Amino acid sequence: MQKSKIIKDKQYYKFCLYGFLKNLRFYEPFFLLFFYSKGISFLQIGILYAIREIAINAFEIPSGIIADALGRRKTLASSFLVYIIAFLVFYLYSSFLLFAFAMLFYALGDAIRSGINKAMIVDYLKRTEQIGQKVEYYGHTRSWSQLGSALSSLAGGILYFFNENLNAIFLFSIIPYLIDFVNVLSYPKYLDEYERKHISAKDNIKFITNSFIQAFKKKELLHSLINSSIYSGYYKALKDFIQPFLKSLAISIPIFLYLSNEEKIGIFLGLTYFIIFLTNSILSRYSSKIESLFNSQATFLNISLLFGVFVGLMSGILMEYFNSFFAVVLFVIVLSIENSRKPSGVANITDNCDDNIHAGILSVQSQLASVFAASIMLLIGFFADIFSIGMGIIISSMVILLLYPLMRIKN
Repeated sequence: MQKSKIIKDKQYYKFCLYGFLKNLRFYEPFFLLFFYSKGISFLQIGILYAIREIAINAFEIPSGIIADALGRRKTLASSFLVYIIAFLVFYLYSSFLLFAFAMLFYALGDAIRSGINKAMIVDYLKRTEQIGQKVEYYGHTRSWSQLGSALSSLAGGILYFFNENLNAIFLFSIIPYLIDFVNVLSYPKYLDEYERKHISAKDNIKFITNSFIQAFKKKELLHSLINSSIYSGYYKALKDFIQPFLKSLAISIPIFLYLSNEEKIGIFLGLTYFIIFLTNSILSRYSSKIESLFNSQATFLNISLLFGVFVGLMSGILMEYFNSFFAVVLFVIVLSIENSRKPSGVANITDNCDDNIHAGILSVQSQLASVFAASIMLLIGFFADIFSIGMGIIISSMVILLLYPLMRIKN
């Protein structure tokens, strides 16, 4: 029997536009360098990232209460206004404490939108009888997200090239978030229906708590959550901590000799992240086909986890001992694997839990990813100050490989 195709209707393009616009963060290729340029140590940078990731967990319950009060559309839209507050603080100030304050707003924005758009996609696919194509559907929407990141990186590099001012990039990032604010409010009102059933804070807390309980009671679901979450955390950590290495490469490469170091950094980092996210976009779109090359979804998730972390380990070794450009090639592979496996990870998680708590379980997955990301970032930051970033990546990769038996999904 021929496999049904996804329906590319108006709402399909709105979901894609949401992902595209939310990833137009022009500062992303330079975020860690921005902090470092303000005189903040790598460990302090790790602390800032950890504050953001852990605060996402802390804000999960309040964000659920907001969703109950406003409905999912308005809640998702409001997250963009919260992000804008963080951008303004980054633009205006240079203090570690104020950056920590901005990271709290950043985390609140992440927490507010965490799981909501995915849950709305699931509800929409059920309503339109497309739930069987959820891996392909997730892959399509995520590919648009990664395309947004790719173009954002290129645009960020161009902005930095012309004004050599990292602060100003945060102002430009406000524009797409205002557009996405309007886009989300145009979603169909019936996508609010599920959240409106939970009208009290008590019900919301009970819902999230039950999601956690089910996640930790069911062994298959727990392994699925850890498998997906730890690689997402690893991805988040490496994505930013490679920036100082990219900066040193940009300065040392004997091309564009007539350009200043800042102009070289803008071009090189912008192009590198453009290639990374463009590759991610393509792999996300064909994630279901990549998964089909393996015997099962579990096999794909297990092998991609092991292979991705091993490649990350090799990239850290090349960075530490050889200062090799090939470390960048391996980084591209590590980051690309996350986006080829993420739709399968989401599908595997939802397959292992009851339909009525999809949103809660996806929020649990997001929270676990934040905990793992915070831990890995602190680990890399700590050893980066003592030794180097390369050594921090080597140590964190070895720890994950040693803990692999706890993350393995059974068929």
